[in-house]
Amino acid sequence: MSRRLFLGTASAAFLAAGTGTAAAVSDSIRRRARQWTFENDSLKATVTYERGGIQLTQLRNKRAGRDYLSAPSLLFAHELDGGDTVRADDEGWRLGATSTEVITVRTQQKSWRVGERVRIPLRRTTPRHFAVTLVFEIYDGDAGLRYCTLVRNEDPSSDLTLTRSTILDLCLPDEPHTLHYVPNMKWFSTRGSLSTEPVGKSWPKKALTVYDTGDGWSMSPELNWKTQRGNSNYSNDYMLPPFAGINAWHEQETVSLDTHPESLQLTLFPGEEFEYLAVNLTVFKGDVVDGKMADELHFRKRFKYHSTTTLFHQNDWDYRGGPGHELPPGYYYDVVIPQTKRAGLDMVMLDDYWNTTRDTIEPSDSMKKSITSLATLSKSLKDVNLGFGVWFSLTGGGHLQGRDLADPAQLAYKRRQIESLINDYGVTQHMIDLTEYWQNEQTTAYSHAGDNVYRKAVLTRTMLNDLVTKNPQYLPKLTSELDIAPTQGDRNNGLLHIAYNGWNTSNGGITGEDLSLRTALTAFGHLPMNSTYMNGGKMTGRMEDYYSYMAVRAVKFPEDPGDATKWPDAAVKLMGVFNAWRRRPEITALTDGQFLPVYLGQGWDTAQGDSSKGPYVWMWADAPRRTALLIATAAGTAQTTVDAKVRWLKDRTTYAVTDITIDDDGTQAQAAKGEFTGWQLRAEGLPVDLSENTSKGKAFWLEAI
Repeated sequence: MSRRLFLGTASAAFLAAGTGTAAAVSDSIRRRARQWTFENDSLKATVTYERGGIQLTQLRNKRAGRDYLSAPSLLFAHELDGGDTVRADDEGWRLGATSTEVITVRTQQKSWRVGERVRIPLRRTTPRHFAVTLVFEIYDGDAGLRYCTLVRNEDPSSDLTLTRSTILDLCLPDEPHTLHYVPNMKWFSTRGSLSTEPVGKSWPKKALTVYDTGDGWSMSPELNWKTQRGNSNYSNDYMLPPFAGINAWHEQETVSLDTHPESLQLTLFPGEEFEYLAVNLTVFKGDVVDGKMADELHFRKRFKYHSTTTLFHQNDWDYRGGPGHELPPGYYYDVVIPQTKRAGLDMVMLDDYWNTTRDTIEPSDSMKKSITSLATLSKSLKDVNLGFGVWFSLTGGGHLQGRDLADPAQLAYKRRQIESLINDYGVTQHMIDLTEYWQNEQTTAYSHAGDNVYRKAVLTRTMLNDLVTKNPQYLPKLTSELDIAPTQGDRNNGLLHIAYNGWNTSNGGITGEDLSLRTALTAFGHLPMNSTYMNGGKMTGRMEDYYSYMAVRAVKFPEDPGDATKWPDAAVKLMGVFNAWRRRPEITALTDGQFLPVYLGQGWDTAQGDSSKGPYVWMWADAPRRTALLIATAAGTAQTTVDAKVRWLKDRTTYAVTDITIDDDGTQAQAAKGEFTGWQLRAEGLPVDLSENTSKGKAFWLEAI
């Protein structure tokens, strides 16, 4: 059956609906009769209910001064049990009572508002007793709109299967444009259309369109990377597509998000309601960098990021868990903790094989020799102000094994264990690894083959988000192994696997299992920079390397701190100097904020970029754009000079630029580099010469005068 099943003719009546006075529900949501308008600094979107149907009737780019919708657009369509199709714009829906709530971010010290959510419930009785609640989240300031639905089977005795769905179908103009898309990690572009077919071995998961008029929109559905078929019972064809795919003007006049039925057919039990797929929409004025930046600003609020200064952690996999080594008695207290503290790192993490089995929170006898107990280790770390991280499987088994996370009872059991790690042992970071989203092909009391993997992903994220909300110090990390049994050198993550304020490992075939700066920077605008991770932290004694670690959310230092060849004294001392500077209040006041790209490799701001050719430059700035910190590094590449064009400051403000680089001997510069207007920094750039220092890394402080 063609996906075009769901493409229908929009009714002009929706455009004329609701001509009365609008009532302000809040600063960002207004309601007029049966019409809701969502607005922030960037966009204005309107949803209209008329004659038993509901549609999106406006998607306005405020800065570009244009409404992108050429006609009212479809908000959902579902094929029920392989037969009848119900659409949001047909005449069978009854409107229920709407509700709104504020979206907040909470830390241990405070909370603040980032947006608002409105729920619009609809229900019908023919051809089935079925309800859909539309959920719109409008985020404050420069951000976008998130949309999802809750689907409910209101039949008290029979299951109901959504055999295929259109999640959203927008009448966006197919005018001259460049469409940027991401099948895996690397960006591609086309002047034409985009189909839901794979590009190579991966399926596009994002569409960002820049019109030749210098404005555009972005669609970012919250998807998995790929969908596991079975649990090792298929020798091939076990990598199914993600749950849905984007079609942008391919054999249709619209841009739609449609499910892949081979990967997702949600079966609702009698009376059951479940969350369906979500999509994020942003608009922008400018080029592709402005489009990616619009998504980054939105993602920061949508995923509730805060306190995002890079977390450096010592990880024991390479010298204990991986090789299966038993460490000497007291090794963590005599070596690991003192060295970690001396280097100024932030956390010690126990990787896999620390517990009696992967399903318990009891250290093995071998582990007890080096840590005594979790309680003893926790207290020792807390006493020296170090965080405590653990690898802990949710399934309790290896790849494609263990507990079925689609079962709420199994998740409840694992949640109790996680809460014990948090409350009893002070765990602050939790790594979730291995292929946990395998497919149970059997029908059970909680899932069916067509939705088992989807339920795992949604229920796990919901649990983690709730844990973060209740325990803001808890930082979840989900690795790129979750979806598919290890495909070394080519595995990735999706927006569906990002928990509040957490991070992920991503590979995507950029630099293989070396999760490098290049891999992380490729994520910009696709996966949030606040979710990026590097696994190759080393005590090299080179500021070129140390500065590169600042770009991402977390860096793993995997080498044995007791090996003087891997942790040489001078390099550890330099790392301590660097981290003492990095943790100064005036530095973290900036680095806790939004990553701002300046130059991410050759051609980074075009459709033909080459990230293998540096250097790499980025910055952070305060909200009024009075101060900024700019970092530049060659990160192992040969290039040494660049005119770093800064587009994020105020054109008419003059900035004094000071070189504050820490050199490889631990001394720090205080060299005035001149005064530049924001316009000069944007048009001409800041001249950066990395050869001025022993290794090719630099830091600059910019201050408005």
